[in-house]
Amino acid sequence: MRKNSKWLVILLSLLTILCFTACGSSAPAQESASAPAQEEASTAAEEAIAGVPNPWQTADTLEEAAKGGGLDFFEYDPVTLSLGEVKPEEYRYSPGIVDIYAPVAAVDLTIRKGLKSALVEKDDISGDYGEYKYSWTQNIKGLEVKCFGNRKGEATKTIWNVGDSYFAILARGAGGDDDFGLSADDLSSLINSIQ
Repeated sequence: MRKNSKWLVILLSLLTILCFTACGSSAPAQESASAPAQEEASTAAEEAIAGVPNPWQTADTLEEAAKGGGLDFFEYDPVTLSLGEVKPEEYRYSPGIVDIYAPVAAVDLTIRKGLKSALVEKDDISGDYGEYKYSWTQNIKGLEVKCFGNRKGEATKTIWNVGDSYFAILARGAGGDDDFGLSADDLSSLINSIQ
């Protein structure tokens, strides 16, 4: 019996080694077998995202954009800043929000108006929820305007509201430079041109 036990132990040891070896060698096979499944899952996720309609539409005029976004009105009188003339290049809207996109020199400028129903955060319709080094409040045109920027006194993001209408101005250097900001004078000129 002892002789058989010895062989049984040897046989079990060999089987254990074979199992570990087999499991180790099948891991790459499992990876390669699961790779197509992972690719299929990834493709399905991308298709699901691609299948979600873009909520933003473009319009030929600010009046059309305001109507499309469900706003009673949105007015902008062209203004010239220290950077140059602010000429709208595109009007966009989604439910409760209207954007004016106006690149000036090397600055991407977005002016936004929205309804309270479109707010994601308490009083911020900007869509920009990044962190900034400085934040301050200015009084412009009798409005308490909240400013945010990475340079003292230069606003990259500005938000305010009048009743149930919420406004935002985003000013970024071309290419997404968050260190750019509008001066108090430029900001005042812009805010005075918006209703």
